[in-house]
Amino acid sequence: MKMQHFCEQYYGSLCQEEGAISTADNASTADRWQQIKNDMSASPWPPSPPSAQTILMEELTAALQPHLLSRTQMWELGYPVEIEPNSTKAVMYMNAPPPRPTIFTSWNVNAPEFIPGSETNSGVISTGSTPRLDSEKATEEVEHLCVRCRKVFHMTRDGEYLTQGFCSYHWGRAADGYYACCNEGFGSKGCALSIFHVWNGTNPGMNGPLEGYVRPRSHRGGVYAIDTEMCYTTAGLELASVAVVDVNGQLVYQTYVRPSSSILCYNTRFSGIRPRNLQHATKTLRDVQNDLLEFVGTDTILVGHALENDFKVLKLLHTAVVDTCAMYPHARGLPMRRSLRVLSEEYLGRKIQQSSAGHSALEDARAVMDLILLKVKEDRAFTEHHLISNQLHEFQPYTPYLLVSVA
Repeated sequence: MKMQHFCEQYYGSLCQEEGAISTADNASTADRWQQIKNDMSASPWPPSPPSAQTILMEELTAALQPHLLSRTQMWELGYPVEIEPNSTKAVMYMNAPPPRPTIFTSWNVNAPEFIPGSETNSGVISTGSTPRLDSEKATEEVEHLCVRCRKVFHMTRDGEYLTQGFCSYHWGRAADGYYACCNEGFGSKGCALSIFHVWNGTNPGMNGPLEGYVRPRSHRGGVYAIDTEMCYTTAGLELASVAVVDVNGQLVYQTYVRPSSSILCYNTRFSGIRPRNLQHATKTLRDVQNDLLEFVGTDTILVGHALENDFKVLKLLHTAVVDTCAMYPHARGLPMRRSLRVLSEEYLGRKIQQSSAGHSALEDARAVMDLILLKVKEDRAFTEHHLISNQLHEFQPYTPYLLVSVA
């Protein structure tokens, strides 16, 4: 039985039994039911794929307010935060990475990362320092944790290696007792080899105060998705490229960036950055900061995936942030996170990061924006669906058959 006929018969029987509904009331009820039918047909469930053109900027900004990260969340996720109001100095707290069980028994000297001059290395070679007095070493030596092999190594503050030794590591993710890169089990020797240990610019625990940060100073509005790619230098991870898109996925800003320190590894497998990309790059980090602040204001909402990493290399302080890591949380909760590649394939039906040349900042930024729009549209459809259900309950008794028909 169709829902409309069911309702007409249902309300008709009520009129005959109770005699309490007048002709005018019947007309009013029919009008209300027709309006609800129109609303339901205009808002299908489940929602269709995201479309930025159907969402006004004011509506999108309001819809994203519940998803903005709080200051506590930003701190827990490792975002750089200001030391004091209107300060350009930042601090951040980094949780210690989980232990990675590895046992190195031999070296693979044929690994691409081992060959000097390959596109995953810059050709910068350090063979250690000349002998120093103990007092000099105490003032210059800095301890770092290699983010690839998890070994501790030492450098001077000027970026000179004091610890010599090869870095043998697995570049793939570890899951179910195996590494995705080579399908070898935990405890196996690394399938990649480098002549350098590298770090990401931060160490476990408190980091700071950190200099050189900038912050928006005026209102500019808007919603933008941002993604960066980085390479390893003697100073840690540094910005190598950046891409920004608007709510329609249109490119707003994109450039390659020249790192300020010597490059140790271009991290091509993940960043997509190659020596030729930065050979003629003229933009510096300061240039990029100035460019971004031309359209990013205090009220501008920046969206991204694991955006704290982008803020670190951009040296940007900002509080209006939506992170897809929090919007689409892992079932096990933090510190577990779902990758952007998995989210894009599951929710958008789109495969990204498939190229052997590495990631694309522009492709990732567009995927992030579409994930954001999809979530907003789902929230809106969910709210309208329940609003319509509540309207039905306002003028009719409960009946499971009607509820099943509506659903």
